[in-house]
Amino acid sequence: MTTTLFSREITYGKKDVAELESASIRVQLIYDKVLFMLHGHLPDSLWNAWIGVPYDIISSLYKGDNDSGSVFQKWIQSSAGWKCIGCERHCLEPSAGPVIPASGKQRSFTFHNGIRQSMVLQAVIWSMYENTVLFQPYLGGEAFLDEEDLDTISTYFVPTYLSKQRLTENGKPCKEYQEQNIRVYQERISAPDLVLQWNGGLTEGRWMTGVYVDHSRFAGLGPYLKDDQGKRTYMRATVQ
Repeated sequence: MTTTLFSREITYGKKDVAELESASIRVQLIYDKVLFMLHGHLPDSLWNAWIGVPYDIISSLYKGDNDSGSVFQKWIQSSAGWKCIGCERHCLEPSAGPVIPASGKQRSFTFHNGIRQSMVLQAVIWSMYENTVLFQPYLGGEAFLDEEDLDTISTYFVPTYLSKQRLTENGKPCKEYQEQNIRVYQERISAPDLVLQWNGGLTEGRWMTGVYVDHSRFAGLGPYLKDDQGKRTYMRATVQ
């Protein structure tokens, strides 16, 4: 079904907003938990190869311990409900740029949206989920992912792998993400078709919902239309 809009405004029901507010925090806590575990166990060489961003920069976004940035989760309202397909990180890092008077520090905005910073983490979480479910009878109370984590992942995460074999065997359509020599495969979730008529023109694409999480708290919705070339047209969210 295609939705046609005549202004850059998308209306959400109160029930959907309440679910996204709760789900985004639950998802964020899992990102934080797994990232902390990886940092504690991966050698620096593997961390740099697979993640590529210093932990102290990413951790500040997840733990909410300063004003260095925010997380932008990407959600799709599918036939199976709301699904989170990944996240982006909006960082402020030291630079040679102009000094910000309030802090006296030289900082600039950096946007992290690489395969290594997002989709690999998504694949690791899904792999841990599948293995925990498989071996749960033998793990007792020592599983890294608890019952609430497993419920959150099964409800809101999308199957994501470093090989497409599992998706192919299960007859699932998949989308490939590639950055340098890293490939990640995620089950393709259909997003609602959207047509925007504005400024005398016509823009077609898919309706995506961004959820901002700042200081580990829900910070609002950022819906957008994504066309076939990946270009985004951001919309305004209203609630009724």
